[in-house]
Amino acid sequence: MIKTISIANYAIIDDVELTFDNNLNIITGETGAGKSIILGALGLLMGNRADTKILYNDKKKCVVEAVFTDLSSSISAILQEADLDDEAELIIRREIVPSGKSRAFVNDTPTNLNILQRLSVELIDLNAQFQSTDIYKSDFYIKLIDAIAGHESKVAEYRVLFSEYKKNQKELFELENTESSQLKEMDFMQFQLNELSEADLSIEEQSQLEAQSSLLEKADEITTLIEETKYIINDSEQNVKDVITGLSAKWESLRGVKPAIDENLEAFSDIEDRLLTIYNNADSLSQNTESDPMRLLELQDRLSTIYNLQKKHGVNSIKELLDISGDLQNRISQHDSRAESISQLQKIIKDQEIELNHAASVISKKRLKVIPKIEKEVNSNMADLAMPSAQIHVECKKADVLKPDGIDNINMLFKANKGGSFQPIRKVASGGESSRLMLSLKSTVARKMDMPTMIFDEIDTGISGDVAGKIGVILKELSGSHQLICITHSPQVASKADNHFFVYKEDTKERTITHVKHLNKKEKIEEIAKMLSGDPPSTYALKNAKELINAAQ
Repeated sequence: MIKTISIANYAIIDDVELTFDNNLNIITGETGAGKSIILGALGLLMGNRADTKILYNDKKKCVVEAVFTDLSSSISAILQEADLDDEAELIIRREIVPSGKSRAFVNDTPTNLNILQRLSVELIDLNAQFQSTDIYKSDFYIKLIDAIAGHESKVAEYRVLFSEYKKNQKELFELENTESSQLKEMDFMQFQLNELSEADLSIEEQSQLEAQSSLLEKADEITTLIEETKYIINDSEQNVKDVITGLSAKWESLRGVKPAIDENLEAFSDIEDRLLTIYNNADSLSQNTESDPMRLLELQDRLSTIYNLQKKHGVNSIKELLDISGDLQNRISQHDSRAESISQLQKIIKDQEIELNHAASVISKKRLKVIPKIEKEVNSNMADLAMPSAQIHVECKKADVLKPDGIDNINMLFKANKGGSFQPIRKVASGGESSRLMLSLKSTVARKMDMPTMIFDEIDTGISGDVAGKIGVILKELSGSHQLICITHSPQVASKADNHFFVYKEDTKERTITHVKHLNKKEKIEEIAKMLSGDPPSTYALKNAKELINAAQ
């Protein structure tokens, strides 16, 4: 419920604050005094757009703030989802600065208009002529019928299952789309994987093959060089080994004469050792190196396979080819897993459809059972509100597909006169008829359905005293279980107030200012008397006002 609302620098309001109670709050005042301006300010808290034209003083900012209490669990859910403080009281503030910038706050934390709009749906139910949009909505009819049927818990369970069902349908759709788009690609990936698997690659293979191939390609050249080397070093008549040995012997005869001679002798010894090493290595190579054209062809074929694979995949090493092979294997495994997931989801969805259809059928039967009761009660209420020939007819047809609230397409039809045909409310009901119909509907369901604060803006316009009195009675009954705020010109309605505010204008030298006064019992009597007869009120009007108020107690 709304505990307080304060408005500063809005339209012709300079600064006002209203404190409401949890029953019937009435706002009265002369036409143009600013009653509906209060609703306009409240609209800012509901997330409506605003501009600087609403500023009372274009040098100061406009601030509208309301405090809400007795919050529902749905409010807590919205606050938690938006990462806003969830406290016992909810404070919503809206600021419009002279530059035109608008700011919104929830519990002193900046937020956006979307959050305000979501919160306002749970906090405020605005009813005014030509603005009672709920009366045209199928989901409102369903909520009303379900409340009367008393099976909201079953509907809530259905909605949870339906939400899971739609989530699974979406997931299945995405999986099947992915599956379809990747089907041809999967064949190609499998071909690539098979090709790499058949190649049977190993990381060190390429370097080993290249070394062996290089050796075989130069086998004849190596053999010729080996023979030439062995011949020059040791096998020819004037071989290098004998020449070095002879020179070394001659230098040996001079050992000890000078240090340089001894150094040369050591160098000759090293040369002899190195020549021996070269000869032995050449001899060993000659035993292990021989031309093998067939083996060379095998090596070249294998290397050609490796090089072709590397070129095809745009890489330079076997390791990269093995990485590609692993990636292909993973993607193919994911495809196999996706196919299994699709099969499992299809089964789950089929089972959920069976369960949902059964639950929807049970809910539908209960709805059909209470519809005649609702029609009878609403028609009776409308007769009390000077619409004796008006009737509603609730049309319930089976939908072709499962819906978030069941399997029913529900529409409410209306006729105002005998002999007329039932038509959609939007087409045939006047503003006054729509308002009274909405009041009839909500009074029918009020005790069985949680509702936010209900605001009625002049729904009694153009209605006679007797009917206005009946509207007042219904509003009073409604306020026993819900907070109501009602803007009215009717003394019969105003007399039912638990909390009465009087809106009036004051002209200053500069401009007109709206004020709001909370009336005590005496002031309330005088205000209702003025509404009955004019200002000043007659003695009879004062007496009549007292009688109206006493009758409302």
